[in-house]
Amino acid sequence: MARSSTDVVRARGSLRDEMAAGDLGDARLNARRNRVMTVLERSPDVGFPEACRDGSETEALYRFLRNRRISLPAILAPHLEATGARCRALDEVLVIHDTTEMAFPREHPQTGLTPLGPRRHGFWFHAALAVSAEGMRAPLGLIGAAPVTRPRRDGPKVPWRERFRDPQKESRRWAEGVAAVRSRMNEPRHAIHVMDREGDSYELFAAMTAYGDRYVVRVRYDRQVDGEPPESMRLSDVRAQAPVLVERPVTVAARRAEDRAQRLAHPAREGRTATVSFAASRVTLHRPQDHRASAMPPTITINVVFGWEAQPLPGETPVEWWLATTEPIDTIEDVLRIVEWYRTRWLIEEFFKCLKTGCAYEKRQLESLDTLLVALALLAPIAWQLLLLRHLAREYPETRATVALSPRQIAILRTTARGTPVSETPSAQEALLLVARLGGHLRQNGEPGWLVLTRGMQKLRDMEAGWAAATRAREM
Repeated sequence: MARSSTDVVRARGSLRDEMAAGDLGDARLNARRNRVMTVLERSPDVGFPEACRDGSETEALYRFLRNRRISLPAILAPHLEATGARCRALDEVLVIHDTTEMAFPREHPQTGLTPLGPRRHGFWFHAALAVSAEGMRAPLGLIGAAPVTRPRRDGPKVPWRERFRDPQKESRRWAEGVAAVRSRMNEPRHAIHVMDREGDSYELFAAMTAYGDRYVVRVRYDRQVDGEPPESMRLSDVRAQAPVLVERPVTVAARRAEDRAQRLAHPAREGRTATVSFAASRVTLHRPQDHRASAMPPTITINVVFGWEAQPLPGETPVEWWLATTEPIDTIEDVLRIVEWYRTRWLIEEFFKCLKTGCAYEKRQLESLDTLLVALALLAPIAWQLLLLRHLAREYPETRATVALSPRQIAILRTTARGTPVSETPSAQEALLLVARLGGHLRQNGEPGWLVLTRGMQKLRDMEAGWAAATRAREM
């Protein structure tokens, strides 16, 4: 029988125990992995030497990272399996797929890393984050993770048609990510795959349709569809003819563009509220001409939800979403549910921010791709735990803190509140502010960021360890 997302999140064990369920094939490696997880969970945002208590512990951590028997899949496997178990306990889950650039300042190339620009090398991290579809949209953990690198090419540029036919092409990561999720779910139909515009691929739609996968994908291309006349109908024509079903105010988040690539793809903007009109239609997509020699089906029938801002403010880029989906669009409630599922995609962006800021991943001074990937596998589950706490406090502030923190941690927060009254059953928001205060946050500074939240959790775990030691001493 399916449980609620609140029950599933509350029932999870400690992160250390979750990761310790994996077997690295050697009892000594398992023990070292458990010790390293304890060290990093206590201080995820500082350098490895600072996180360790002494030189011998630092050397042991680096030996673990460099061990050739250790890899990202081996380290992350127990977390992926535990996330799969949390997903299987629910009727429906959203699986949010996205890719982020992991860039490290380097004067000279490091083994396995891809040049990303002047004195910058790194790789791309493609992740799938599971989120409960009902209730509080709780992040359940990673259910897919894969690094992407580009081999160095010294010869002439490969023509795009040849790159397109390459079975190892980078865009395959989307289909491979869906396949990985499918393998971890007893019933793949329980997963709704959510993707941004990079997921708009006829090849991917065909594969997901063949397997019966469910999805909500933002459309990037104005594709050809069935209509009159038969060779000239496009999605934009369907949108122009579709009657408006409903209008809703939508919060448009502020966005910074830190480099030229970001400015071109996603220009900076101020936060605002936009009035968005929504329509929906069932369409039959035509296979693109470049695919006509392939074995893919000549047409695919899908539903599309159109959202657009009819009257944007002067100088503002109008909001516009086209969402391809397998989900029904029969009612206004159906359409708005699809929109809300897509808008949940921001959680994976917050996960990446936590990994890079709260866990300081891009500041790691490691000498090769292999060691960086082992560090990534250790830090990613920690970033998920922080994301869960902040999400519950921001979006569901009245949720009880016991969903995200242990009773012992809550007792410690109540004891260390220093004059601040704390309720007997504190909410997630109340607990988050207490944790952030441990990390140096001042209430007048607004919402706590990832760094103060991370440092607050460090102090809370140190206090918890001391509390446990004192309790054991009294019992002896």
